[in-house]
Amino acid sequence: MHPSDKKGGTLRAVNDSDCDYWDPARTYYANCWDQQRWISRQLVTFAPRPGEPQLVGDLATSAPTPADLKTWKYTLKDGLKFSDGTPITSKDVKYAVERVFATDVINGGPTYLIDYLDDPANPYPGPYKDTDPNKLGLKSVETPDDHTIIFHLNKPFGDWNYVMAQPGVTPVPKAKDTGANYTFKPMSSGPYMVEKYTPNKSISFVRNPYWDPKTDTVNKALPDRIEETMGLDLDDIDNRLLANSADFYVGQTGVQITAQNKVLGDPSLRADRTTDDLSGFIRYLSVVTTVKPFDNIHCRNAVAYAIDKTAQQLARGGPVGGGDIATTMLTPPLKYYASFDLFPSAGHRGDIAKARQELTACGQPNGFATTLATRSNGKEVAQAEAVQASLAKIGIKVTINKSAPSQYFSSTIGIPANVHKNGIGLAMAGWGPDWPAPYAMLSSIVDGRKILSAGNSNYAELNDPTVNKGLDEGVTTTDEAKAQQIWTRTDRAIVASAADVPLLYDKALNLFSNRLTNIYFTTAYNMTDFAQFGVMR
Repeated sequence: MHPSDKKGGTLRAVNDSDCDYWDPARTYYANCWDQQRWISRQLVTFAPRPGEPQLVGDLATSAPTPADLKTWKYTLKDGLKFSDGTPITSKDVKYAVERVFATDVINGGPTYLIDYLDDPANPYPGPYKDTDPNKLGLKSVETPDDHTIIFHLNKPFGDWNYVMAQPGVTPVPKAKDTGANYTFKPMSSGPYMVEKYTPNKSISFVRNPYWDPKTDTVNKALPDRIEETMGLDLDDIDNRLLANSADFYVGQTGVQITAQNKVLGDPSLRADRTTDDLSGFIRYLSVVTTVKPFDNIHCRNAVAYAIDKTAQQLARGGPVGGGDIATTMLTPPLKYYASFDLFPSAGHRGDIAKARQELTACGQPNGFATTLATRSNGKEVAQAEAVQASLAKIGIKVTINKSAPSQYFSSTIGIPANVHKNGIGLAMAGWGPDWPAPYAMLSSIVDGRKILSAGNSNYAELNDPTVNKGLDEGVTTTDEAKAQQIWTRTDRAIVASAADVPLLYDKALNLFSNRLTNIYFTTAYNMTDFAQFGVMR
């Protein structure tokens, strides 16, 4: 929408919260991965286009596919530099990878690098405890020269290039690493660099003078500067977009109900300045299996049967602004998605009779009290209140615990000890695939071997052997028919556990200013491609 290569001007971004982290190794918010592309580059990345994602070389010359799926070799381009003018070498990439292993300091982001590069018999502790004099002691990663980096995986993994496109592979110069504080001043390898950052309030970006467009075929880098205002009320954000005093909402979760009604009532506004796509994200309810009485599957089943999913849809804005009612954890845009419903009810409004039967089987016929955690943003609070109302019908008394969006996943529900201490039995959650494939959608949120003490994404703490086995089999299967069977079986096992209750296949009606250019949705990031935006001055 509105294609243009016009350079110059200021891109005005608005958001209701800060990123979880600006440290590329620690961030896990989807919109923050999209924002990272202003200041960071990876070995490979997605080609700038709508539709089917395609990986291409970024810092590296190409995206390889080795025959054994275990030994992955990348060659860095010439002329790559950090924003202070120092050259980017393969050792900077290796050091970045090693930082991810220091989970006591660098946590919050995905752990695929650890999963496939660590030696279980001799775990690598990360660079801060590394006895190697150069702090580059991870033996599974070789850097024979400044342009070459070789990864020796501990098992075959056909999706490795997707991992190499994630922010955690962003090069980090060891001399500038400040550990947990790196999030406040990350070194840029992308077309922009941080000018000024006031956490939870604002961040601005200016051009990186050492970024060379000859080495970068992906980033348009059209605006001269980017200014982002954070901590705004969501209705205020909508009003700014409607008035063209802001260009886009970073969260990309859609306009609120008042603005939605205005958009739907103005055909030209909707046609020219909005996107409305199934994002690939799932909105779901995590039922924490380690918090009583949800350690009993019948209590979890009671929740799954009682939830009114139509009320969930209305809470997020109906079929247009909220999404389609979900019954699976794999979403329709993903390969191997298959439809089924293990907890059916008339009109998806909940089956109260079956829910009460499950409560009786759980030994809680009169219900019980529990706490539901949620982010303090409008639509999710509305969802939480709808859950509260659904469960009240079967005697489950729900107290809603609201947290700031920037802290919710990293602290409130991302640290199991906090979840247990605060008696959080239920948590509102949303998730999208880390790359466009089933394994990337499911592994972080349901793999029982990935329950972390900090930076945990398996909020329900589900540890189901059938699910774990399905993840392992699915990611190493190249036979299409067999892969379909494995992923459907795994998806059914997740839903049958009632540890995660699918609510909505997310859809967001997003609004943009009338001066924003190059607006298109991509499944590579499950939202619009921020790196391509330009502004008509």
